[in-house]
Amino acid sequence: MKQFAILPFFLMLLQSLAAQSASPSSANQDVARDATDALVKKYNLNADQSKQMYQIQQRKQRNLADIQADKTSNSALYGAKLQAIQKGTLNSIRGVLNNKAQVDLYNKTQAEVRRKKADKRKELMVKKSSKAEIDAAMLEIYAE
Repeated sequence: MKQFAILPFFLMLLQSLAAQSASPSSANQDVARDATDALVKKYNLNADQSKQMYQIQQRKQRNLADIQADKTSNSALYGAKLQAIQKGTLNSIRGVLNNKAQVDLYNKTQAEVRRKKADKRKELMVKKSSKAEIDAAMLEIYAE
């Protein structure tokens, strides 16, 4: 009989744990929502594009959360994963954009990012920075 009395509490505990693991953290949702709002405004996205962009930003935040452990334990692996997340996110964003004005603005933004990376690389090369330092600095320069 005692086993049956404990059963409801155990089921509630399992249900709450499942709900916590299934839903992304509210901080990540807020970051995704804020990023989406900025991109909606920047690219003048319609409702369907906004929905897709929010999904892209949620995926990005989920992926970033998944690699946080690698940041301290294996910085090379973290850098490779971060670069893959950035490239995947950019490709997904580019796929959502469907008119010339949006694509032109995206291309302009990416050209500016490339210019900033080139300038930073030159600066670090003059300082004789290591390859790891240069690679880390390149990953920090990101737009979208």
